[in-house]
Amino acid sequence: MSEPSFRDDQPIAWEFHRNTSRWPFNTLEPDEQSEFQLAPKEYPEAPYVALPAPQPFDVSLEQALRSRFSCRQFEDVALGTQELGNLLHAVAGILGRTRLGSTEFVERPVPSAGSLYSLETYVLARSVEGLEQGAYHYAVVTHGIERVREAPLHRAFLAYLFMGQHYVADASAILVFTSVAHRSLRKYEDRGYRYVLFEAGHMAQNANLAAAASGLGAFNLGGFFDSDLCVLLDVDADEEIPLYAVAVGTPAPGDPIALRMPRERSET
Repeated sequence: MSEPSFRDDQPIAWEFHRNTSRWPFNTLEPDEQSEFQLAPKEYPEAPYVALPAPQPFDVSLEQALRSRFSCRQFEDVALGTQELGNLLHAVAGILGRTRLGSTEFVERPVPSAGSLYSLETYVLARSVEGLEQGAYHYAVVTHGIERVREAPLHRAFLAYLFMGQHYVADASAILVFTSVAHRSLRKYEDRGYRYVLFEAGHMAQNANLAAAASGLGAFNLGGFFDSDLCVLLDVDADEEIPLYAVAVGTPAPGDPIALRMPRERSET
């Protein structure tokens, strides 16, 4: 029995893929003005919390790779700001700066097409030391977080927001990766949409490995109600789109194989 036709079985996905494919006749020379990085977002009027300077991880890459698993059972333990800062720096922080001629480029922990870095990072803080519940934006340049919305993150609401994945409500925090797609698409046009998806995957993997290196549990979230998440993050869905999320927290005691399975649902 042959595999179903991609085109016939999932026509919308096929249309996206086909229409962002490249041939010699639809490849354009990029605008030179699009080669430069645009500054990451900042919320200068928002309440700001400086994060502790990031600390190096004391495990090897091999250990982090082997200890990573999708954890869906968490202890009711608040995430420390040091742990949060280490995670955020590992996915989106500034590692250094490089000057090419008169232009300064920042070095980041993940690759980005054209070094344009379209992604922004937010934190849904449910149980983080010293933080009110709500949505925060990671300020890349200053290594701090800006509160964009103070809001109670009830378990039932989080379960709804992430399309019935009720175990997300036990995580201490959820990192959300969005894309200001114009930063990439102004150079790469429709093909750039593929690139921002790649970038989100790079950031999520860094978050997973950094969590594993910190003794934390993490699991990835691709299912959520886009418009509701945009409201919570206070972003304009016509300009900035949520792509991916990673829930993190202290794993419950037990074997990693068992912790991959969620506990029974709780509405409290």
